[in-house]
Amino acid sequence: MKTIKPRKIALAGTVVAAVALVGCLGCAAQTQTADTGAAQEPVQQEQTEQQAAAPEKVAKKTLAEWVTTYPNQGNSYMEAKMAHTYDAFAGASQQAFGGEDAAVACAACHAREDFQTVYNEQGETILDKNASDYEMEWSNCTNCHVGDPGEGKVEGGNAYGDATSVSAKALFPEEDYVCGQCHAMFPGAAYLEDANKGIDQYKYGFEPEEMLRAMKEYYEANPVTETTICAGMVGVPMLDPEIDTMLYLTDACTELELFQDGNHQKMGLTCTDCHMPQTEAADGATYTHHNMTQSPLENPAALEKCLTCHKSQGVEDADAMVTFVKGKMDELAQIQQATKTKLDEFHAKLAEVVAAGNADETKLQAAKDAYNLANVYFLYQGTAMRPTDGSMAAMNFSKSVEQLQKADDAIAEGMAQIA
Repeated sequence: MKTIKPRKIALAGTVVAAVALVGCLGCAAQTQTADTGAAQEPVQQEQTEQQAAAPEKVAKKTLAEWVTTYPNQGNSYMEAKMAHTYDAFAGASQQAFGGEDAAVACAACHAREDFQTVYNEQGETILDKNASDYEMEWSNCTNCHVGDPGEGKVEGGNAYGDATSVSAKALFPEEDYVCGQCHAMFPGAAYLEDANKGIDQYKYGFEPEEMLRAMKEYYEANPVTETTICAGMVGVPMLDPEIDTMLYLTDACTELELFQDGNHQKMGLTCTDCHMPQTEAADGATYTHHNMTQSPLENPAALEKCLTCHKSQGVEDADAMVTFVKGKMDELAQIQQATKTKLDEFHAKLAEVVAAGNADETKLQAAKDAYNLANVYFLYQGTAMRPTDGSMAAMNFSKSVEQLQKADDAIAEGMAQIA
């Protein structure tokens, strides 16, 4: 595997902003002056005010440099899986697809600033190429932070989201979308290509049936014939030949969507309250813990945050908090497994009917649609990769249970069509 190269490309956005500012000042109306030059003072004053108001450019730094600048935040971040996404993606690409490297397209989320620079210059021609052929630093602080991380300005959004999820920024709170720019439904890397731009999985809303409607509508009008990343792993529609049905949302990475309208969000909590809690360093300084991939159940500061509310429920200490959450996870996992069993039985029956080839076409199509919907509800509540382990219980327990009940209802309706 090739070694990732250090980042050396200048920031296109910074350069453009600087050129635009100089252009504005250079084109400012000039007052005709007398020999004394007194009339020039307002122009000079205006220029001084504009210069003072201009945002200070922040020099590009590597992740290692930011870690040195902010050691408490930086060192905790280096313990996170998020800090090593290039290695993870390159390894997955080799193992799953026989590739030699991660695709540049993945960098749209995982090296968003560097990716944007090259994407602006070269367009979709870069998407399928090896990431190590480009000077991009993955997992830099700039994936979330704008400018100097110490100034605290964060912003969600990246080139991929801008191309495929145009309603997201308006639909989700900014404080959620910073994490949700990655931890949300991903309809496929192919949609960074010019010919496929335009899908908006949120055009009807973020509920499972709304996203299914939007994606099915778009994919049927704009079929993807190939993708360099395996269909069914990145949200691209996947044909299930056993039931002759095109499945959608097969990579429902829906943490952002699932969190909406839950008890925690209604209380004003965000992702970072649990996953990046305020922590006290050895020297007594308070900082934001940046190992966001660590389970809150393994983080004393996060558990302390939980107890500020859950003590009112009789949860007395951190150990009791862990027991309480794991109990809810087990409860959800049992419901998930029951639905999974029903879904598998439905799939087997549907495959049997399809193979027989003598079913009423109208009823068969209704059954296929019901399976698709039930599958979407099931994957959505467990964010696809963890549909039966109950791990999303703390995210939005009641909504997960609601989606599972809807899946059960769709299964029952579908089974009735082919009984």
